[in-house]
Parts: sequence; structure tokens; C-alpha cells
Amino acid sequence: MKLVMIHGRAQGAKDPVALKKEWMDALGDGLLRADAKLPPGTIVEFPYYGDELDRLIQEVATPLGSDALAKGTESDAEKGFRGELIEELAANAGMTRAEIDRAYAGEPREKGPLNWEWVQAILRAADRVPGLGSRVLDTFTRDVYVYLTYPGVRARIDQIVLDALGDAPCVLLTHSLGSIIAYHILMKRPGVPEVPRFVTVGSPLGLRSVQHHLGFRIGFPAPVRHWFNAYDDRDFVALHPLDAHNFNVAPPIENWGNVRNYTDNRHGIVGYLADPVVAAKSVELL
Repeated sequence: MKLVMIHGRAQGAKDPVALKKEWMDALGDGLLRADAKLPPGTIVEFPYYGDELDRLIQEVATPLGSDALAKGTESDAEKGFRGELIEELAANAGMTRAEIDRAYAGEPREKGPLNWEWVQAILRAADRVPGLGSRVLDTFTRDVYVYLTYPGVRARIDQIVLDALGDAPCVLLTHSLGSIIAYHILMKRPGVPEVPRFVTVGSPLGLRSVQHHLGFRIGFPAPVRHWFNAYDDRDFVALHPLDAHNFNVAPPIENWGNVRNYTDNRHGIVGYLADPVVAAKSVELL
């Protein structure tokens, strides 16, 4: 059976061969710790969409939040989505209202996701939070916004992944934005092959702001037989399980919350795949 790995955002201008090797090396490390192996003859696909996503973001001319504020180009829909997502991620990272208030200079004004000045205050405060930073928040929310709200962008990125899936059953191993892309395909694209196991790591699907803008009601994807989700409770993108409280679907998703991502980036793929439970679950049904 085929294993299809779907990477996250911020992979533009990188070598897809080297990226695939990074994933395989980390998975191999995890399998060694789990005393498990990738079955001989397993075909591993790594659909690379990093350059195409970057190109499409430039094509639709969606700027970072700081640029949008300066140019006044943002719509209310964009303000609402990106502001809501930035607020939620900042809260997940442990940022307090008092910290944001200190960065919110000037006369008292409306506070909330539709006010870019308030959002900019969050971004400024984020630079004081270890492991966060304004650019991480800003670029993450822009990329997710573009994928979820521009049908042409979504169709192109989806097709890159669909071409790798093929027609036969396959296991999906996904990270970060890659889990949103895979979930959208599984829910909305006809003809997706059976997926004995859908593995999501570092997934933003538990974020309310993401769920509100998927364009459909959350549910359990019909092609999927079993969904396994792994998270690190220090990963501000994915610190909550996809459980009845955060992602209420039936049958329930199996969650693994004991990942301790040893890399400097708690959201990084290497630390997730090196976890023995994650690695073993990724190859168990191949």
C-alpha cells in the first residue's frame, strides 16, 4: 500500500527531494524507537506544493497583515478571519490580554479581530513570546486564509495532492496546513480512494477560527477508516486534541497527546515523526 505524506506551509523555495528525505529520516528514527519497520516495497509519495502556494499567494496579491494595514487593502472578511485566527493562536501561546494592551498604544479604541490596529498590537506582543513571533503568526494566517478563501488556489493545491493519491487505497500522513488540505479533499472531492488510516500531526483543525471558515460543517470523512491525531500541548497551532470538545465527529478520532517535540520548533515535523507512537501508527496499516 502507498504512504502519502503531505507537508505544511512555509516550504516554498526548498528542495522537495531533501524535504522528503527529512520526513523519511525522522520517520525512520521513530520506527527504530518503536521497534517497527516500513513494509518492504512501500511506495512513498511526497506531493510538493510549496512553490505553487507561494506563487498563488503572490498572484492573488494578499499581503501580510502589516502591509494590509499600511495600504488599507484588507476586506472585512479578511480582517475577521485573520484577526480571529491571530487572536486564537496568541491565546494558545499563553499571551495575556494585559500583554496585548501594553502593545496597543494610543487612545482607547475598539478591540477585536476587525480592528487591524488591535491585531497589530497582538503581533507586536507576539515578538516578546519565545517560540512565537509576529512573522510566524502573520504568515501562517495569511497562507491559511488564501487556501480556504480562494477557490482557484484551493483547486490547484488540491489537485497536486490528488495526483499523488491515485486510485488505490493509501495511508495519509499529514502535517499542519497539509492536514487542512487533506481534510478538505477527503470531505469535498469525489472519487478519493479508501484511506485505511488518516494521520494528522500538528493539525490546526482544532482551531475554531479554521473550522468557521472551512466552508462546510465538520464531519468524519467517508473514505477514512481510522483517524489518528497527534499533538504536543506546547505547540500553539495544535495544543488541543481533536476530541468531542474541539472537533466533535463520529466515529471519534484517536488522539495521542504525549508527543514531546524535542526540536526548537514545537510545531516542527521532525519532532512529531520521531515520536515512536506516531511512527508506528503511520505504518501499521500499510
